[in-house]
Amino acid sequence: MDQQNSKKEKGASLLFERDRKLRTLVENLPGIVFRRKNDSDWTMQYISDGCRWITGYWPEKLCRSGGITWASLIHPMDREDVWNTVQTAVSKKEKFQLKYRITDKDGNVHWISETGISVDKKGSAVYLEGYMQDITVQIMGGNINVIKERALEEVGNGIVISNAQLKQFPIIYVNKAFEKNTGYTSEEVIKRVSGSKIHPAIAKAMDQVLETSDPCPCTRAMQTKKKEGAANILDDPSWSKHGVPMIEAGIKSIRSTPVMDADDNVQGVLSIFCPDGFLHSPQKEDIVDEMVGLVGLAIEQDKIRKRLQMNQERLEARSKGLEEEVEQRNKDLQQILKELRLANFELNVQITDAQNARKRAEIQEAMLLAIAQKFPKGAIILVNEQMQINFVEGAELKFLQHQIRSNQELSINNLDGFSTKSKSLLLTCIKQTLKGKHLSFEIEYQKKNYIVNTTPLFIENGRTSLALLVLFNISERKRNEGRMLQNLVKERELSELKTQFIGTASHEFRAPLSVILSSASLIEKLNAPDKGEKRLAHLEKIKSNVRHLVNILNDFLSVTKLDEGETKASPEYFDLLHFSSSLIEKVKMGKKKGQSIILECEKAELETFLDPKLMHLVLSNLLNNAIKYSNEDQPIILKIEDKDHRLHLWVTDRGIGIPEDDQKHLFQRFFRAKNSVNIAGTGLGLHIVKTYVELMDGKIDFESKENHGSTFKLEFPKKTLYK
Repeated sequence: MDQQNSKKEKGASLLFERDRKLRTLVENLPGIVFRRKNDSDWTMQYISDGCRWITGYWPEKLCRSGGITWASLIHPMDREDVWNTVQTAVSKKEKFQLKYRITDKDGNVHWISETGISVDKKGSAVYLEGYMQDITVQIMGGNINVIKERALEEVGNGIVISNAQLKQFPIIYVNKAFEKNTGYTSEEVIKRVSGSKIHPAIAKAMDQVLETSDPCPCTRAMQTKKKEGAANILDDPSWSKHGVPMIEAGIKSIRSTPVMDADDNVQGVLSIFCPDGFLHSPQKEDIVDEMVGLVGLAIEQDKIRKRLQMNQERLEARSKGLEEEVEQRNKDLQQILKELRLANFELNVQITDAQNARKRAEIQEAMLLAIAQKFPKGAIILVNEQMQINFVEGAELKFLQHQIRSNQELSINNLDGFSTKSKSLLLTCIKQTLKGKHLSFEIEYQKKNYIVNTTPLFIENGRTSLALLVLFNISERKRNEGRMLQNLVKERELSELKTQFIGTASHEFRAPLSVILSSASLIEKLNAPDKGEKRLAHLEKIKSNVRHLVNILNDFLSVTKLDEGETKASPEYFDLLHFSSSLIEKVKMGKKKGQSIILECEKAELETFLDPKLMHLVLSNLLNNAIKYSNEDQPIILKIEDKDHRLHLWVTDRGIGIPEDDQKHLFQRFFRAKNSVNIAGTGLGLHIVKTYVELMDGKIDFESKENHGSTFKLEFPKKTLYK
């Protein structure tokens, strides 16, 4: 029998410990874990203690038959939407996610985020299990002080707060329990004092004695646990300074007696001030001893009464009618039989409680596991003080979950997929969490970004035993932020390009237009027949500047077409040497005095497969630049070679060259080298050349030294079919 009882007690203890750990975990989750029926009232079968802080009702009130239904708490405007959303998810056997309003016990409105899933039985949804969280703060900015104030008002014991820094300790606060227990309202009690009946002289002396560091009979009695006093109060060091008020009040002696409880602890001190030699009256001392004994007895009786009341309530909760059954059996059985019956009954109650605890633990464990497994875009992790992972579940970190199942004692340092930096951050934050801190930080795992919120779990004697980590995947948010930053950079670049375009266009158009206007005005004045040559010279200036304006506009138009993707390469076969000779003849019209353009090639003909229009723009741009940035009497060389199935072209001049610091920016649109700012140009030519060359699958490079000229090298595949 003893062995069987021992096994049952051990089993009950294990079940209780399992239930306690799961209950602690559920109660520490920042929200509500629930299990309810899929009916119109949303009848609760289980709801965690978190409901108290959100609804104002205890779990028993929401789960009890005839109590408060969850449907009645849902805001009238949200009830239909909640019902329809849940039933749709149930019919599809999917989890549901809701956001709706509820009204708490005091009429306050809270916003609730609910995630759950149906539990099927014989093909129909019988139960709904899930998790709720108060999101009022996020939506409406909530006030946590309301919750704290309600928790204080719901305390069962009466609370009285007095200001100990003021004389006679005026009352500044009482709670609802005090009003109920005493019948006084807070308005009647606040600012009242308990020392209003004390003689003013004595009250003043008492205040002064308590403010000094000299021990009085009262404090000595508390420290020594013995009677203390003075036959002549003026002989006591603490009272000797207050002879006048004592004499005026007619007080001669003081006797302080400690009030002890059954455990020999001091409960208080009874001090009596007398007008006569109180210490020499045995009769009065007996009265005081009797009073002290009565006070101590009252304290003991109050403790016994509370313990009896608590035990009685527990007993009544376990089995109604137990008292009548035991009383009836006491009439027929001996005392020993009664004790045996009582022991057997208590054992049965423990077994029943253990079975119920096991069922609750299984339900709660299943609920928690379901919540963790369905945790959207994240995972829940539990880490102990040895930095070992005890639990991990969720929609994310699947590889990590498999790793944990393969190694039940896996530590943070041995995790796969985390960088050394991430592991170090995890260890640091978990250690701080185990010390009681709540943290939030970001971490990367397998090229995904997660935000991690940590919470300490107090399991054993208020001591943190586990760290709860809730991870949420924010990779999409990070990508969106990155795209936003890229768009912002592009907008800034476009704004800068717009500014550069306006500045360049204004500058480049002003000079030619001024020349055209000036020449036109002079032509009007040159009407004489002998002024024909001058008129032709001015007309040539007008033509030259018009061609310059056309070139500028063509550059702007080319850049626009390139940006919009309208320019495509259209290759065809043609003789590059003949093409180059014709181009040089056209370009020579703009060369300076004494300049020469030389074409070098070892072949008489060179057929190639390129876009002639794009090649015309590329070569004319490079040759015109060579003319523009070279001095008079300087040669310009266009060299062409065909070797290794590649076509090579060089354009060389002996002009002003390009400063070394500017060379890395040369192909950027609107860029102009610092030694060319006084020479007309838009800064678009080389940008267009590079883009056209790349459209024909070619490459462009250059070599240059300031004041020694430049060489631009083009390279193309000899035959290319463009898409």
